[in-house]
Amino acid sequence: MFGADLMGPDIYSREMRLWQSLGPGRYRLRSACLAVLLALASVVVFLGSMTIASLFGGVHYGHPARVVVGDCQQVGPISRRGFGYWWECDAVVTAPDGMVWTARIHASDVVPEDRGRSVELRESCHVKGDVTDCSYGRPTGYLLIVGLQLIVKLGWVALVFGGLGVVMFLTGALLGAPRYLRFRGRRPSTAD
Repeated sequence: MFGADLMGPDIYSREMRLWQSLGPGRYRLRSACLAVLLALASVVVFLGSMTIASLFGGVHYGHPARVVVGDCQQVGPISRRGFGYWWECDAVVTAPDGMVWTARIHASDVVPEDRGRSVELRESCHVKGDVTDCSYGRPTGYLLIVGLQLIVKLGWVALVFGGLGVVMFLTGALLGAPRYLRFRGRRPSTAD
């Protein structure tokens, strides 16, 4: 079965000793608590990576765009931008070719103090089918953007592997060590 090779004899022996010493109830409670702690740690690492990207991020590619800042609202203390309070502002964008439209500017690239003022940001647009998705931000260097993208990807990896670990611990809590080890491809020597 997949993952059985990751379950070495040392881990197998340790889990069976824990099952026998703690008993079924406390072993299951321990596994459920470990699942909760791992879920919290994964989310904290993910949101921490998003916080770093939001603090130092901007736009490298794209072209200059002039925006006139409108109403702003504050989001936080926990949001898709990470930890902290961030400003999201509506703005009227004027492209170099003269086209005008409204957009929402995230991650405090503009703030309420900019309301009514014209601010130059950088615009980066991606076309997905019939939809054009544009983001706006302060000009940022290429190496900083690459580093921040790496940090965000590591945050996603922590979230995915943390989720897999949570499933593993909850499965162990639900089945108990003997059945879980049998499910993972090991044959426990004690009966359920």
